[in-house]
Amino acid sequence: MGFLLALLLPAVAALAAEAPSADAPVAGTHEAATVVPPSPEVQDAARKAAEEVTAKHPAPAEAAPETPAAAPAAEEAAPTVTVTAPPVEEIKPLPPAPAAADPAAEWAFVSAAAADPDEAVRAAAVDELGLFVRRHPADARAPDALVLQAGLQAKAGDWKPAAAALLTAIYEYAGSPAELGAKSAYLDLVARKASRHDRDALKSLVEPPAGGTAADRLSALWRALAAKAPAALYEPAAAGARDFLARFPGRPDADAVTAALAELHAAAGKPAAALLEWRRLLALYPGSALRPRAQLAIGDLYAGALRDPKRAIAAYQALAEDYPKAAEVQPALQSCARLFEEKLKQYALAVEVDERLVALYPKTPASLQALKDVARLQRDRLDKPADAIKTLQRLSRMHGGQDGVDALLLAAKIARGDLKDYARQGALLEQVAADYPASREAPEALYDAGYAYQYDLKDAAKALAAYQATVAKFPSSRYARKAQSRADKLSGK
Repeated sequence: MGFLLALLLPAVAALAAEAPSADAPVAGTHEAATVVPPSPEVQDAARKAAEEVTAKHPAPAEAAPETPAAAPAAEEAAPTVTVTAPPVEEIKPLPPAPAAADPAAEWAFVSAAAADPDEAVRAAAVDELGLFVRRHPADARAPDALVLQAGLQAKAGDWKPAAAALLTAIYEYAGSPAELGAKSAYLDLVARKASRHDRDALKSLVEPPAGGTAADRLSALWRALAAKAPAALYEPAAAGARDFLARFPGRPDADAVTAALAELHAAAGKPAAALLEWRRLLALYPGSALRPRAQLAIGDLYAGALRDPKRAIAAYQALAEDYPKAAEVQPALQSCARLFEEKLKQYALAVEVDERLVALYPKTPASLQALKDVARLQRDRLDKPADAIKTLQRLSRMHGGQDGVDALLLAAKIARGDLKDYARQGALLEQVAADYPASREAPEALYDAGYAYQYDLKDAAKALAAYQATVAKFPSSRYARKAQSRADKLSGK
């Protein structure tokens, strides 16, 4: 089969003809391709394969004799391997960083814009003046920029941001040459634009606290505004408080400014925003003394504007558990009891919370009101008039005075009207005269006790004793004469 060799040798020659030379460049690259010839082992294996084919299948006699140069030609035509180097990208230098703005040049620009004859340009300059102050808060022209900004805002009818800008100039740059003019412009603006309700409170803000840093004074500003007139300048004041917290992180009074921001939101009718700020205080300031106040405010928001009594009760109870000594616990429990009664109609739970108030705050107005509420619920909602009488007697012992008198008289009324227990009625009326002999109700109460014994119980002996006691204890009372007349009839005189 000599034809195999005849086919093999032309194919090798063709490969040799197609292979690029070592000097030829490779298209699509930045460097010349490197031509790698076959290794000696590959060349030796190719030679042996050709010899084996020739030995097993000699060429026919009529075939043309092979030339001695045929084998070397096959070696030279062996396939090559091409390795291409990756292209090298050109690295361009970065453009130079822009130079920092020159405060003098920027001030010239914004002040010229503020004085532009075009009203639209002047309106656009308001924000530019604000940016100047933010970029250069320590520049001597910053208070002038605030005063100029306020003037443009006032002319445009935006008196509230104008007032806030003037207050910022007064507080942050106290002692600057612009302070006196800012105060005058502020007072004039408030006198013309503020409501009567807010006018005096806003005027009182014109004097910043003495001493301290600019941050100290700004903190005092936003806290005072939230305390005195939280709804008057809501939007610019809220923006100022947020800006303060961003500019001065880590200050010890940051919790107080956060509380002020919450109060601003609440006064403006934005309960959800207020809720978030109180939650922020609880989350970010674990050591703050304002935490009980925040917890109470959260409960109040749920109880009021957010209309979620269950979450309000949960907030109040958490306050009482976490901060049992805090002053906020008392109003929290009072609100909790009211929600159980008025919103959830769970009267027994309302009584339970009221009893907790009595135990925590005995002999205080809180316990007095709680006992009154307990007696009312026991009588009107829980159908327990006898328990209501006992509660009223507790009230009398704990608080005394006119409240004690009123409690015993009400207990006697419940005994007569609800229980038809005339003996108990008489005993309670006698208790009024015994415990509160100086009260104006004592003579009548003792006389009424005798009447109940005489006509309801038909007990002449007890009635006679009550009438005689009325005469003896209260001889100058008009009931003494009436009691004497009844006593005479009972005794047969």
